[in-house]
Amino acid sequence: MSKFDAMAARLEAAVDDHFAMDALYDDGTNPPFPVRVIIDLQVEQRTAFETNMPSNRDELEIRKTYVARPRRNHKVVITDPAWTGQTTWVLDGMITDDGHVTRHWLNGSSS
Repeated sequence: MSKFDAMAARLEAAVDDHFAMDALYDDGTNPPFPVRVIIDLQVEQRTAFETNMPSNRDELEIRKTYVARPRRNHKVVITDPAWTGQTTWVLDGMITDDGHVTRHWLNGSSS
């Protein structure tokens, strides 16, 4: 492994340790399986809903090593003890896909 690859792996592990949380991914077909995700709450958007007025949406990041092709209406269930109860998030649409990580808008949550 090159020095760059080793540094990149350490950086990725540090980001995962600090920001990611355990969850279950449910595609509605197969049994839910464990993944690590990063959820950003209330991210400001300026181009949403055909207006330039700011709005806020929740967003999720997931590595493609966990889910190669996440799809709209798939669910992510957070079981992190820092959150109250169990929270279910529904993927609403893909924002970006850089080949390694996908980022999605989320629809509502329920406990």
